[in-house]
Amino acid sequence: MLLTTAMVVRAFDFSAPAPTGQMLNYTITSATTVTVAAGSPKPAGRLTIPDTVRGYYVTAVANSGFSDCRGLLSVSIPGSVATIGTRAFSGCESMTSAYLAEGVLTIGQMAFSSCTALDTVSLPTTLTQISAGSFGNTAALNRREHWQDSVLYVGNYLIASMPQRTGTIVLADGTLGIANIAFDNCNIAKCVVPQGFHFIGDQAFMSCTHLDTVHMLDTVPPTLAANAFQGASSSLIILVPCGSSSAYNAASSWSSLTIVEDTCPTPPTPPVPPDPPVGLQTADAQPITATVDGNILTVSGAEGLPVTVTDVAGRRILSSHSAQRDMRIALPAKGIYIVSVGTSAPLKVCYSR
Repeated sequence: MLLTTAMVVRAFDFSAPAPTGQMLNYTITSATTVTVAAGSPKPAGRLTIPDTVRGYYVTAVANSGFSDCRGLLSVSIPGSVATIGTRAFSGCESMTSAYLAEGVLTIGQMAFSSCTALDTVSLPTTLTQISAGSFGNTAALNRREHWQDSVLYVGNYLIASMPQRTGTIVLADGTLGIANIAFDNCNIAKCVVPQGFHFIGDQAFMSCTHLDTVHMLDTVPPTLAANAFQGASSSLIILVPCGSSSAYNAASSWSSLTIVEDTCPTPPTPPVPPDPPVGLQTADAQPITATVDGNILTVSGAEGLPVTVTDVAGRRILSSHSAQRDMRIALPAKGIYIVSVGTSAPLKVCYSR
């Protein structure tokens, strides 16, 4: 009699509970890292994936790792996870929220597709790629109130656009990236990309045959997928800030495009200095002197300038313009007098005999 033994093949190396209690499966990928997937039974409720488990860092969510977990309501993914795999959470139809911590780098193709209740998504600033269909058939994409100016943002990333949109699209300030195929078959003529931008994804502007200008506002070129403009208009130009064309031409994938610098601003004309005010003494002007002989005060070098004489108590003796280079004034009594001529420093004189 032939005996057969059924063999159970495990596609993971060990199981351990999540911080929220659900059982998760882990596959060792190196001496220090693992990928994570749903355990048995499939996780439900609110799930928090740990950043470490049994001394390993959790660095990836496996392809299809949590697909069709229909009882899953939300997921929090730690920053140790660099990659969320293809279809990682697809079909989680009850999931309403997903929180991705700073540190997550890539979201795989159709990672959250058909999560039809998914309405709240928090994305980190560290993302470098959002693959095609990552949020396809989700509430975030399907609800029209989430769309702005015919484009859909999830967090600081542009995910999709409406192909019927024409003219110019100015991306919102603070936008960090454009997802793969976000503008495929678009009919826009111009796209303005703000400063601080991080990446333009695969086939982002594929077959945009009407697109003739992409205006980059940052002097630092963002990461550009090699096929971002596949099938786009042959007359496409990339307009970059004054003085930054060399940086764009030196950056990967940009050099194959037509880079044109924006017009450099004309430097402002320096203001013409005003004429010096009356009484201002120039370097070549005659020095101003004040001398006393008897009771006669003689002020020299004051021609055309205002002259004021006061006693030490501040009582004004004279206030006039000198018509001649030497101005003579009779002092009323012995004492100390202050002579001010134009803007020169006041002079002190003494009438003592």
